[in-house]
Amino acid sequence: MEEYDSLISLTDSMASDFLFIDGKKIDVPDAGKFFNKLNELIKEADSRKIFQLKNVAVGLNSLLEKMVLNEIDDEEAGFNAFEKGIILMQNISESFKNTGGYEGGIEVFEELIPTLMGEQPAAGNEQPATSVVDAQDESLLRDFIIEGIEYIDEIEINILNLEQAPENKDYINNIFRPFHSIKGVASFLNLEQIRGLAHSLETLLDRARSGELVVTSHLIDVILDGADSLKAMIVKLRDDLEGNPAKPLKVDLPALIARIESVSDGEPDVQERKKVGEILVEEGVVTEKVLEQELDVAKQTIPPKKIGEILIAGGKATPKQVSQALRKQADQVMDTAAIRVNIKKLDDLIDMVGEMVITQSMIRQNRIVQSNSDSKLTKNIAQLSSITSELQRTSTSLRMVPIKQTFQRMSRLVRDLAKDAGKTVSVIMEGEDTEIDRNMVDEIYNPLVHMIRNAVDHGIEFPEEQVKLGKTEKGIIQLRAYHRGGNIVIEISDNGKGLDKDSILKKAVEKGIVDGSHDLPDQDIYRLVFHPGLSTAKKVTDISGRGVGMDVVRQAVEKLRGKIEINSVYGKGTTVSARFPLTMAIINGMVVRIGNEKYIIPTTAIRKLLRPARELYNKVIDKGETINIMGKLLPLVRLYNLFGIEPEYKDPWDAVIVVVEGQNRSKCLLVDEIIGGEEVVIKNLGKGLKSVKGVSGGAIMGGGNVGLILDTEGLFELSESLG
Repeated sequence: MEEYDSLISLTDSMASDFLFIDGKKIDVPDAGKFFNKLNELIKEADSRKIFQLKNVAVGLNSLLEKMVLNEIDDEEAGFNAFEKGIILMQNISESFKNTGGYEGGIEVFEELIPTLMGEQPAAGNEQPATSVVDAQDESLLRDFIIEGIEYIDEIEINILNLEQAPENKDYINNIFRPFHSIKGVASFLNLEQIRGLAHSLETLLDRARSGELVVTSHLIDVILDGADSLKAMIVKLRDDLEGNPAKPLKVDLPALIARIESVSDGEPDVQERKKVGEILVEEGVVTEKVLEQELDVAKQTIPPKKIGEILIAGGKATPKQVSQALRKQADQVMDTAAIRVNIKKLDDLIDMVGEMVITQSMIRQNRIVQSNSDSKLTKNIAQLSSITSELQRTSTSLRMVPIKQTFQRMSRLVRDLAKDAGKTVSVIMEGEDTEIDRNMVDEIYNPLVHMIRNAVDHGIEFPEEQVKLGKTEKGIIQLRAYHRGGNIVIEISDNGKGLDKDSILKKAVEKGIVDGSHDLPDQDIYRLVFHPGLSTAKKVTDISGRGVGMDVVRQAVEKLRGKIEINSVYGKGTTVSARFPLTMAIINGMVVRIGNEKYIIPTTAIRKLLRPARELYNKVIDKGETINIMGKLLPLVRLYNLFGIEPEYKDPWDAVIVVVEGQNRSKCLLVDEIIGGEEVVIKNLGKGLKSVKGVSGGAIMGGGNVGLILDTEGLFELSESLG
């Protein structure tokens, strides 16, 4: 009988989930799934008057609570009893489907449950509304908080994907499951507000999944607001648990529930689903007129063909263009096995590996060791160096995470800002799988946010302006990440109005930042926007335009040993590139000596090493000292003058020249000797030396002394300020 199919489906699903549990231990996420299904079984069995099934499900529910709380003395017996209960429920469901009843008994199972649990309340009684903290078991609540925040992040990623491809049921399922899991565990922990909100959102998604509701922008808005509210409630739980100062929860739950119910009732929305043809029109591949004509052709073919095939066959679009449009409707889902590790433990591990690298370097450079002729000792030290380097690389990679989640947060920000500004903006992401040190993720967030705000507020025009200028109606912001050398480069590009060089220069002259009598290269003009208070915005908005920000962005980027550059074409758009080191812990450097001091120059900044011939040295009036490097005169920077050191050599033809690059320009650094390349562990110099220009950090050298890590762009500025 079909009326019992849903019961059979639920019991079979529980049996399937049970098979994949490892180690005879049910954790909180697994328990959440079982609690949800048991609750559904209890309700359905009660409505169908199948009391044997209901009683078994109620008994399993009570047993599961005790198992998760570690209140069962014989864990293996409890685990086996849970399995027997699932099999019993399967038998009861199958029997009702085949015969309309169940002749077997459940008395043995009903006696087994109280025995395992000891003296417990009778099955089916309401549990007191106490929290897990009251039960003196904080670990379950902590697990739920960590899982819950991860679930919300997963929801946000998939809801943005769903907005791009509303017809994709996989995205709906990927959003439905985390809400379902949150609801199940919250129910077990008696977190009624969280459970109720998650249940309302789950119901809304279930209707969209079954095709009763169309995925519209209004539905997307409600789900995003619901996810934000759940996250705020879970974060407040964490704050309460950790004893942080109480903050008011700014969630209007009744109003949000009312909005969800309104959308669930089918409130109309005029926004249509995004299709491949529409994407091709937005990209300017075909016109709307051509699309309409080809759609008519596609409908008349037998069997009907897809619009992409018709456009390719008619030469209206290339396979690559159609492929790119299709790619925008899908998103790769990476499923990797993972284990959660406390980040402090991971940081401690990396710190200890760093100390081991320093100690290994000290041993290798010890004079006694170096003078020892024992070949076995030499071989062992070389092996130790190899293992240490590999361990260092492996441990550092553990802290690397894809930048995808940060990009998704940026995409969400663009959506919200564009909506508030009355603009329509599409986000294109490239290189989301590029990895970055997780300790840098939070640090780079604020600079990226400000750059995104500028792009939406000052860069992208309103839809009607875009069309007048021959652009697509939707503005485009592209987020791109890639590795270059020892750095990660993050680019934010827009197809907006671009920077007005004349306006920037005029404002800079008015403020006395530059002298208007000299012609400045474009790059130097664009760099002026990083000066404090230099804003060319014609009006102040809630988003930006107060003349504060880009200088703060530069400071934030440089604090991370990063660099920022701007390129723009007026009327076409702007690209802001920020370059950061891959990790804050380790760099590859070239150790150099000046007098008795050793310094480290990051290898990513070095372009050439040489001892120049005397005739390559020039001293030009008003230009200073230069070295002719392959036909180009590059300024000479005498580091001993900058740091007040007595050098071994003062003449460039006796010393060594290190050609370094920074801010799209190169200079020659004068040093006494190149000692060699070395991977060094970066150490913070503390507050006293943090603001010293030209120095970005320190490192403990093999001999135990400290070497300063040089910042090339800071050296450039320092040398120019000293003339």
